[in-house]
Amino acid sequence: MPSFKPFSSVTGRNSYSLFDIRLDQDIIVFRGNDHESSGQFLKGVVVLCLSSSLRIEDVRLRLTGTLRLSTPGVSGQKVDKTTTILDHRWAPFVGTHGKSMTLPAGNYEYPFEFLLPGDTAESVEGIPEASITYRLKATVGRGKLAYDLHAYKHLRIIRTLEPGALEFLHSMSVENTWPDKVDYSIIIPQKAVVFGGTINMEMRFTPLLKGLELGEITAKMLEIRDTWIQGASGYNLREHRTEREVSTWRFEVNREEHWQNMIEDTGQEGWVLVKPLSLPKRLRQCIQDLNHHGIKVRHKIKLTVALKNPDGHISELRATLPVSIFISPNVPFDEHGNLVNQAPGAPSLDQESGAIAPPGYGEHVLDQLYEDVDTAGFQTPGMQTPGIQSGVSSPFYAHSRTGSADNLAAMTHSAPVAPTALSARLADVSLDSSHRNSSWTSMHSASGRMSPTSGAHGSAPRSEPHSANLTRSNSEEDNSARNSVEHVDVDAAELAELNRVPSYATAVRTPARSRTQTTTGPVPDYLTALSAPRTPPATDLNPEQLAPISEDGSGEGRSNGTMRSVDPTMSN
Repeated sequence: MPSFKPFSSVTGRNSYSLFDIRLDQDIIVFRGNDHESSGQFLKGVVVLCLSSSLRIEDVRLRLTGTLRLSTPGVSGQKVDKTTTILDHRWAPFVGTHGKSMTLPAGNYEYPFEFLLPGDTAESVEGIPEASITYRLKATVGRGKLAYDLHAYKHLRIIRTLEPGALEFLHSMSVENTWPDKVDYSIIIPQKAVVFGGTINMEMRFTPLLKGLELGEITAKMLEIRDTWIQGASGYNLREHRTEREVSTWRFEVNREEHWQNMIEDTGQEGWVLVKPLSLPKRLRQCIQDLNHHGIKVRHKIKLTVALKNPDGHISELRATLPVSIFISPNVPFDEHGNLVNQAPGAPSLDQESGAIAPPGYGEHVLDQLYEDVDTAGFQTPGMQTPGIQSGVSSPFYAHSRTGSADNLAAMTHSAPVAPTALSARLADVSLDSSHRNSSWTSMHSASGRMSPTSGAHGSAPRSEPHSANLTRSNSEEDNSARNSVEHVDVDAAELAELNRVPSYATAVRTPARSRTQTTTGPVPDYLTALSAPRTPPATDLNPEQLAPISEDGSGEGRSNGTMRSVDPTMSN
């Protein structure tokens, strides 16, 4: 007997097997505050599976953000207000409103995307007096005489801290002295704490009164929520504050476990404790810090320490430290606002804040400085000679020394150069540019690095060396050349004497070297140069004896009277 369902065509429940909204990311993450965060794309698809043809008008999608604020009180003073803070409607994926069409059976996917602005408010859930929620609603419009089909999707928006936020770098501490009783220090390594993580609180107490003992230590996390809402008249702004106790921790202190005769930081004796404070993992028990749309939430830890005096009465030491709780984008929530159990091998919540920001300064104040570290084992592969700067073996140094006659980079790999040999090489360097260029050409023409040809102005175009010459000398053929160099022992005192540089006042009193003078012997050392007689002023060049100099294409300067050799680079 055929079934009789007169309302099946009206409701359309038998026509589709799946109608859903699927997002690429169920959580949209904004980094930074409202002014510095960038926009984020919301992407997804609307899925519709029809087992039979369906009469429709259109398929549309809508995103809505709702702000709800309420204040308790008597009937005349209670305020419950709902405001739409975000409303976006996409153009119909198929069809037009007011015109019917038949959609054949089959599977349909309608992709969509929307750029959420950077100042979008984050989701607020878990507190009774305020909330901010976002919801996607997909609708299959079927006209006036049939029921529409709907699909809903909850969207969660979180706003987390930037990796370089100050909350990650600043530690919160309370250090003070109760005169004639106790000196104490309470430190939290980081002000920013990931939601559901652990706060490691470090405590130090040094007694200043003989016979003073510590009793029970109580730590409480308080959540202070402030809401601002307009009254019924719409003119006055009402403020409502709620404070709740999120968690409580109690610790017992004894001398056998916590007493230290020498505390590292102060060198005094006292009690030292490091206690973990585990935070709740449900949004109904604790929410993140926020401040927007008239909702402000902040947290602080209130500490109470019982002090047992020698006369028997008990004093209380109280301290308060603010903390900032943020939601990590790497920790997912379920639909009820609870943290999802992490998979095996995933990083724990305790490691979350440490992976985002660099370590705090307080954790490394006693680290060894770099200048005190022995760098003998930190030389680069190309540096095998002590006392040579590491810049010689860098790739940029190899590029800069390509056209040099002395391949110092290759020499430093095998053996050091004696100061006397280095002085002899410096003495062989001529100040005449023509002689220097010709010596360089003759030296490298044999190895194939340069092909000298005559140019228009006496200069020779050169071919750049092969790229292999620019790499570090680690090949076998370079090793044979390096091994052939004679090993010379370096005298540290002689090398230091050669590297001495006189001051400006000392240099102006030393004799100046004439440009026409040719040096046949080695370069004088530092003391010899200082002991030489002072050069009279204007003995090297006399402007009255020099006539105007003209320069031709050969690079030599000629005058009508006196002939002098002039460096082209100096005459320009």
